[in-house]
Amino acid sequence: MNREKLKLRCLAQLDERATKHPAGHQGKLAARYLLRHSSGDVVAVMFEKGPDTPANLWVARRYVSNLILKPGVNFKLSLASKLYSTISKNGEPLYGRHSALRAMPELKHADLIRFRISTMVDLDQILDHLDGWSHPKNDSVRAAESAPGACLIFCAARGSF
Repeated sequence: MNREKLKLRCLAQLDERATKHPAGHQGKLAARYLLRHSSGDVVAVMFEKGPDTPANLWVARRYVSNLILKPGVNFKLSLASKLYSTISKNGEPLYGRHSALRAMPELKHADLIRFRISTMVDLDQILDHLDGWSHPKNDSVRAAESAPGACLIFCAARGSF
């Protein structure tokens, strides 16, 4: 699947599973969303939808630290301590991240992980992790998990021993 089709499918998936961030989307360059984590926390994410960039999803590091330990996950750590460490030609410090993140208080100055999305499986893996299976279409999964011995059945079905 080419980059444009992948991004369109990612946006459709995000529109289905998340809520538009109060800051709104940034024109043709970025889409900002909120997801409800199983803990009750609201998780902000930003997706790069511009034509000149790969399909990147930005998430606060604290929500995905264990996810980046899985083999094959394509990510880059973006530490808040490195912000403004580059100086522009006119001597002003540069933000150092995608400008759409600046409108999101949850992400603006946080340690972030930027995931490079290559397939819809990549995006689904991240979203499943973030929403903790709290999406309405996963009610049957939550019911199965609560049954006695369900962990073995559920883990076997997901291939996640």
